[in-house]
Amino acid sequence: MQKRFIKTDWSAKRIWLGGAEKISNTWVCFSKDVQLEKIPEKLVACISADDKYLLLINGRTAVREGGLKRGPSPSGCYYDEVDIAPYLIKGNNRISVLVWYWGNEVSYSSSDSGQGSFLFEAIGNGVSVLSDKSWRTIKNPAFMTDKGKLQPNYRLPESNVYYDARFEENWYSPDYDFSHWQFATEYPSEIFGETVRREIPMFRDYGLKDYENSNEFEGKYFRFKKKITLKIPYNAQITPYLEADAPKGRKIVITTENTPTGSVHSTYVTKNGVQQFESPAWFNGEYITYEIPSRVKVLSLRYRESGYDTDFNGSFECDSEDMNRIWQKSLRTLYVTMRDNYMDCPDRERAQWWGDVTNEMMLGFYALSPSSYQLYQKGVRTMLSYVDPATKVLQTVVPIKNDYFELPCQQLAGVCGFWNYYCYTGDTDFLREIYLPATEYVNLWHIAPSGLVEHREGSWDWQDWGDRIDVVPLENAWYHYALQCLKNMAETLGDIESVENLSSRIRAHRYHYQKLWSGKGYKGEDKTEYDDRGNAVAVLAGLCDKENYADITETLFSVRNSSPYMEYYVLEALCKMGEYALAEKRISERYREMIDEDYSTLWENWIKADGTSNHAWSGGPLVILSRHIAGISPVLAGYESVEIKPQYALHNHIRCTVPTVRGLITFEYRKGDGENFVSLDYPENTKVFLYPPENCRVTVRGKEICDVNLGGSYMIFN
Repeated sequence: MQKRFIKTDWSAKRIWLGGAEKISNTWVCFSKDVQLEKIPEKLVACISADDKYLLLINGRTAVREGGLKRGPSPSGCYYDEVDIAPYLIKGNNRISVLVWYWGNEVSYSSSDSGQGSFLFEAIGNGVSVLSDKSWRTIKNPAFMTDKGKLQPNYRLPESNVYYDARFEENWYSPDYDFSHWQFATEYPSEIFGETVRREIPMFRDYGLKDYENSNEFEGKYFRFKKKITLKIPYNAQITPYLEADAPKGRKIVITTENTPTGSVHSTYVTKNGVQQFESPAWFNGEYITYEIPSRVKVLSLRYRESGYDTDFNGSFECDSEDMNRIWQKSLRTLYVTMRDNYMDCPDRERAQWWGDVTNEMMLGFYALSPSSYQLYQKGVRTMLSYVDPATKVLQTVVPIKNDYFELPCQQLAGVCGFWNYYCYTGDTDFLREIYLPATEYVNLWHIAPSGLVEHREGSWDWQDWGDRIDVVPLENAWYHYALQCLKNMAETLGDIESVENLSSRIRAHRYHYQKLWSGKGYKGEDKTEYDDRGNAVAVLAGLCDKENYADITETLFSVRNSSPYMEYYVLEALCKMGEYALAEKRISERYREMIDEDYSTLWENWIKADGTSNHAWSGGPLVILSRHIAGISPVLAGYESVEIKPQYALHNHIRCTVPTVRGLITFEYRKGDGENFVSLDYPENTKVFLYPPENCRVTVRGKEICDVNLGGSYMIFN
């Protein structure tokens, strides 16, 4: 994991519109003319804004959504690096910027600075462009405050977009005269904290697209007010676009099926004549509704998809359409919950809850290109930056301001996630960075006279959605699992003294945990029924002896208390015990409504109405299918060696591609009449342990190896 770079040598000044520093939901324009005798081959601009910015150079869009939500540390912010050379010309260059200041002090995904600001610095090749008091600025009069009843959830820093085109001006045109604008005001940089270089790629722009049913409304004149709904192929992060011929003062409201959950939406008030509008704020959904007023002729309705810059390099397919559908829905849900950070949902909160992040990270390893790793690294660095040296607590939701969350079981799961991240990446620098904070957090848990941990409530005593939670076995299993992962970290980093200490703690805790065993699983003394959640984590933590697997299997398959969040761990436990068929059966039964519904993403809870319709913590089946059914997982960290051990008995056909830090692994199996076929491709410098089925023809990197009849043994490829 690369270290953060904090820029301290700024020559530019923080600027803003004087008198509007603390006005929330403010859109401020900045302009500057720059003379160039020649065009540099490269000119990198360092740009920071509170909170988002649109950059245009000579009337061309250079950055559509710049900036990351504030909060790499409680008082810090980010800056982007953008090569602006491709947009420059000889002679006069007009640099135009629109900055959106949110000013929400109770957001769950951004840490408000307290005032708007803009910072621009481009130095090199004889050119120096610096934000200072010579820049001109004005409040954009077309952006207003939406005073309607339908407002975003309070956890979102963003506001609704309300744009009145009757007040718009072509302020970014190279010919526009901005001499009547006021000069910018400079502000001390210390107000805004440290400035951290952006830790993830700029967002990917997929361009304007037609809705599936756009042509039904193109050229249509609406005599009366009507709501029309347009369809996107899948749940996506989008900005809606329209072109219309209308009289002035007609209000067009654009929402999605997720707006009632608390997402932002956009309102456009028309000017006279033919006009275009694209909302600058993204929302998500499959169904985009335009409320078209009377006397408006629709010329075009489109949308721009955008999102985190990663590739869908992973895949899975088999002869079960149910499994194929749940894998794809898990992938789509993962992608719609990635942007500035991994988030719980893209509508109600957009917040980085660490239980969600831990699950999402695992999905990314099997579905996305390695650029996705940077989003997890950014989240970890942010969490570490919010640790109070006095308490050592790893907070569950950051960046955040004026609120505080510690969900202890989510944080213990996160410690286990740290170790998993290393297993898939081989990043020892990452281990070194998180080892001490993880150790200090786990050490906050105290052992009671019973030999089990004292219950830690945190700021929210939450282990999972749903009732019938048996806290004692669940909390202690997470603690034991975290101890095991800390021991693995210590061994990897050569901390022998800690290995011995952790080994002793693990033995003692395991001894006392066995007192919770009650025939078919573990349960607290005050409980009469088993809970699948604690028993699942007990299996994963190595607390359950193999001779008890048959007994606990019945509990893990038949008890169904877990939410979709904890369901991933139940499925993992079934697979660890070799109960792959039961894991698939449980997926098919528990996810039945989600599989069957004509919607591309997975819900927060088993009943759709009980939460949001796009929660990636529900995507555990993706990992189960790629990791256990296709059987592809690292043996040594960073895929130095890999095991491929599919469950051939479950399917007649399996094909799976897994993106790794070393390259793609692609495996395919087909059952034939009396003979089976396996093909394999894998990266250089990777050792492969392949377990082929009996009576099999094996092809590796396009070359047939031999007829194989190993009967459960393996082949080795280097």
